Amino acid sequence: MNPSAPIWIAVPTFRRPDRLRHLLERMGDVVRRGDVVVLVAENDARGQEGAAVARALEAAGYPLPLHVLIVEQPGLCAVRNAITEAAMADPAMRLLAMIDDDEWPQPGWLDALIACQAETGAEVVGGPVDPQFSAPPPRWVSETLVFRAEERPKGVTDMLWASNNLLLTRRALERVAPPWFDMRFNRSGGEDLDFLMRLRAAGGTFGWAPHARVSEWVPAERTRLSWVLRRMWRIGCTETLARRKQRPGLTGGLALFARSLALLGLRTAGLAGMLMPGARRVDIVGQWVKCWGRLHALAGGSQTLYGAD
Repeated sequence: MNPSAPIWIAVPTFRRPDRLRHLLERMGDVVRRGDVVVLVAENDARGQEGAAVARALEAAGYPLPLHVLIVEQPGLCAVRNAITEAAMADPAMRLLAMIDDDEWPQPGWLDALIACQAETGAEVVGGPVDPQFSAPPPRWVSETLVFRAEERPKGVTDMLWASNNLLLTRRALERVAPPWFDMRFNRSGGEDLDFLMRLRAAGGTFGWAPHARVSEWVPAERTRLSWVLRRMWRIGCTETLARRKQRPGLTGGLALFARSLALLGLRTAGLAGMLMPGARRVDIVGQWVKCWGRLHALAGGSQTLYGAD
């Protein structure tokens, strides 16, 4: 049976069965509505550990309608496009919520997203992501924006940056021609930013729901300085690749190159701030590394960070 409901909750998953189980169990506790369906999009067509978790929960009497979609083509864009295509094929669907398989919703999450969308009329609504460390982190993690939940006032906002806690209206998805997530970002990440930038260029509107919070697992290996700096490099790289699409041609490329060089100069000068008492040293270095990622992208470089074997 094909899933059908006014509100879809989609979870792309890849080889995180324990995390997925935790997410689905918490979602069953905090989402109490009769107008939702949960879709687990399994992106490991061989192992299907996530699909097995979802089917076991369904057989045990899961409190929400739960469906599994097997996405054979690996990659971030492939699975997100499959989710979106399935949701758009349901004429009853009017809202699509996305949450990642290493997260879980806090009480009131979905209702807060929906309320913000109704109050603002925004076509896409986002909310904060709170890090939850699997082991006590080093003291310096407080010095980096990578592990700080984004905080904004409730209501209309100019732009959103990620899809790991997002509510999309059907109207938003109709504004962007398929494929919604550009396959050029399939293994690098940044596909959500590219989609949101294209949506804004097409006239899409955004809102922020500060009470629609989700929590995200942060494994110990991500609290290493090397991981954080690689993450900042990737952000600079993929952000610039998305911006380059918005500014095609030689003129656009030169403008981005000039901007990136100027930012590198400012961030290089700003390295001296690391000597100041109380300085957020990791953030200072991270922003400098991010500038090099921008230039790497403009020079024709890319990164492959995700994907199935």
